[in-house]
Amino acid sequence: MGQSSKQESSNRSYWKSLSVSQRESIALSAGTTAEYLRQVLVYERQPSADMAKRLEEATGGALTRRTLRPDLFADMQVAP
Repeated sequence: MGQSSKQESSNRSYWKSLSVSQRESIALSAGTTAEYLRQVLVYERQPSADMAKRLEEATGGALTRRTLRPDLFADMQVAP
């Protein structure tokens, strides 16, 4: 399984681990909807760079801009 496939599976698992209220709360914090969040995590829709940053912030780093958009943030340093 490639790195991309592992991350996609991880994103789906993260989505499934959230309660409905957690999904709504994350979406609200990121300025989007739970449906859009589902599309990103389950159906692999690519968020914009700005949305990837907001999702990282809204999840406290559980989702990262680097994994959501490796094409844009692959060279970003990982915090120690």
